[in-house]
Amino acid sequence: MERTGFKAQLVRGLLLGVLGCSALGPVAASAQDLQTLTFVQGSDIDTLDPAVSRSVPSYNVLDHLFNRLVNWEGQERDHVVPDLALSWTRSDDGRQWTFTLRQGVKFHDGTDFDAQAVKFNLDRIRDARLGSPHRSYYTDIVSVEALAPDQVRITTANPSPTMLELLAKPSSSISSPAAVARYGRAYGHHPVGTGPYQFERWIPNDHTVIVRNPDFFGTPGKPEKLVFRPVREDSSRVIELRTRNADVAADLSPEAAIELKALNKSDLLRVPSTFQVFFELNLTRPPFDDVRMRQAVNMAIDRDALVNKVLLGYGKVPTSPFPEGTQARRTFAPVKYDPAAARQLIEQVYPGGFPGTVVMWTPAGRYTKDRQVAEVVQGYLNAVGLKTEFKVWEWATYQKSLYRPEPGKGTGKGSNDADMWLLGTGISDADIRLRRKLVTGDPQNLTGYSNPEVDSLLQQAARELDEHKRMGFYGQIQQILWEKDPNSLPLFDQEQIIGLRKGMKGLAVDYEGTIDFKNAQLN
Repeated sequence: MERTGFKAQLVRGLLLGVLGCSALGPVAASAQDLQTLTFVQGSDIDTLDPAVSRSVPSYNVLDHLFNRLVNWEGQERDHVVPDLALSWTRSDDGRQWTFTLRQGVKFHDGTDFDAQAVKFNLDRIRDARLGSPHRSYYTDIVSVEALAPDQVRITTANPSPTMLELLAKPSSSISSPAAVARYGRAYGHHPVGTGPYQFERWIPNDHTVIVRNPDFFGTPGKPEKLVFRPVREDSSRVIELRTRNADVAADLSPEAAIELKALNKSDLLRVPSTFQVFFELNLTRPPFDDVRMRQAVNMAIDRDALVNKVLLGYGKVPTSPFPEGTQARRTFAPVKYDPAAARQLIEQVYPGGFPGTVVMWTPAGRYTKDRQVAEVVQGYLNAVGLKTEFKVWEWATYQKSLYRPEPGKGTGKGSNDADMWLLGTGISDADIRLRRKLVTGDPQNLTGYSNPEVDSLLQQAARELDEHKRMGFYGQIQQILWEKDPNSLPLFDQEQIIGLRKGMKGLAVDYEGTIDFKNAQLN
């Protein structure tokens, strides 16, 4: 899934160290020389085209390859800092933004970064032919003008208080126009940016390699090479870490965390997260087209048991559609576990019980104990009288099945083959987090959710230049989702569990799930 900025320095913990080697080269570097850093995660990247990608495994790579005009800095997301743009101004009416760009920056293919490159990228993502799932965020842009090689102006149809937030998104990363033209639809396998690392190779479902960019305009990365490997099974990721076939392992289970703590031979990180895991519901057909059925399944789930017994305390019971650290967050009373009330609601809607089968989908290895969590939820639904069918997917295939292409509209409105599907999002930006899931007809609105009041509030927020008022609109939407008209079933607020080679320091973890390896080194 996708993110914006939010960094937390890694803290010291616990872990192991047995000398080993990788088929891709020496992983076990000396204390003085970390030449290659190998990272294992639960699933593979989906694409390396930032305009199209939507997953944290991909962002782990993309953030090292690309720059954006601006970026967020600080845990509180309280200010935006320059990246490829040195400075910017906004017109009084909020409809024009003018950016002054860095000069002398080169793409990895040797071509120049300039205002024309910015225009090319923003025009590209707004073009329906690309099929970007992020296209709807950019539709208010009327024009992008290259005023000079180092100056670009963006004009919007309405006041745009969220422009800087939009330009800090991974989808706003700046690609080489020459590379996009050269590779066409295959560009996602041949990415070219301006970042501290440049692309070497991607062998799907095996490994991705990026190497330090010797001509980077900023501070160079410390490791010479970064290797990203998908390792689906949690136990296998632990073994890779313990044998030093990997230096860092993400997406670890609570059981793995307990094991690593007991060994006391590796460093273990527990990082707060804006990531919430939930079941989305197909609202276009029975049974979840009726809000009472959504309310019923919400009450059928014992989230305290889910967090404490399945996740072993490595997570939190949701008290909001927004986890901690999310912009404009409001909190409410947790959803009460009440299976008797759930059965009564189901009986109201379907006297004698729902006659059909609820089809449940889940990935395996993408979220903390995702398959086990989904199976437990299945048990709760069965307990209130719903008949269910369960299907497990590999992550890349899962995404393709959920986001089906629609000509002229991008990646689709969701699957018609499932009634509920497990997903998570760590997006900390309120507008983007809500808009992508709730706006009627949005390409990323997989559920078919449509609420005129919510659409109106989002529209007002998108045009409101007063920050306090804008946050208030987002708060109202959260209340609607939590108390009246849910679009999904929040299950738990996820805690990131990361293992790393003992003595490693300098990493930074994004609260939305992405890891920055540029400053990684060993004591």
